[in-house]
Amino acid sequence: MKISLYKVNPISGGEETELYVELSSGEHFERNKFTVSAEMFFELGFSVNFGGEKELSREKYEEINTLAERHAAVKRGLSILSFGDNTKKGLVGKLRTKGFSRTAAEEAAEYLASAGYINEAESAKLLARDMAEKKLYGAKRIAAALFEKGFSREAINAAADEVELDFAEICRKRIEKMGGRELFAAKETKQKALAALMRYGFSYDDIKEALKIK
Repeated sequence: MKISLYKVNPISGGEETELYVELSSGEHFERNKFTVSAEMFFELGFSVNFGGEKELSREKYEEINTLAERHAAVKRGLSILSFGDNTKKGLVGKLRTKGFSRTAAEEAAEYLASAGYINEAESAKLLARDMAEKKLYGAKRIAAALFEKGFSREAINAAADEVELDFAEICRKRIEKMGGRELFAAKETKQKALAALMRYGFSYDDIKEALKIK
C-alpha cells in the first residue's frame, strides 16, 4: 500500500496543523485528515514549507495517527476540565468513555496535569474542607471519599497534613444532628451512635473529645 502526505494546512493561527494523507492499493483508495498541534507537527520532522507530495512509511503514518488522537484527547480534556475540577484518573475515565484509547487518555491527562490544568493537591484540600464542614465527615470518611473520586495517595495525604480541621468539634456537630448527647445515656443507643460515628469516619478520640465539649 502506498501512503502519501499530499497537503499540509496550518490552522488556528498556526497553533494547529491539518495533515491530509492518501492511502492507495490497487482499487482501494482512501483519504484521511489528521489534526495535530504545531509542536507535534515539528516532532514529525516535516517542514513548515511543505509542498507537493511526500510518501510515508507505515510507521510514520501510525505516528501521525497516534499524535492526532493524543491532540484530540487533550482538546476534549480541556473541555471536560472547563466544567469543574478533575483528577488525572477521573479525566482518563471520562476520555475513555468518549472513545479514546487508554494510552491517548493517559498521555492527555498527564500533559494537562504537567501544564497546570489539573491540581490534585489543591482540589483535594478544598474537597476535604468542604466534606468536613458541610457534610460533617471525619478524617477516615474524607480520605475514603477522596480515594473513590480518583485522587492519588499523595494528594490525599497532603490534604490530611495541610488542612487544619477540628474533628472533635465536627464530631460534636454530627452528634447534635443525630439527636444529641442523650444517645449516649443508654447502652443500646450508645452502641448504635458509636457505630454511626465510626461510619462517618471519626476516631474514638474524636468522639471522646466531642462529648467533652460544652
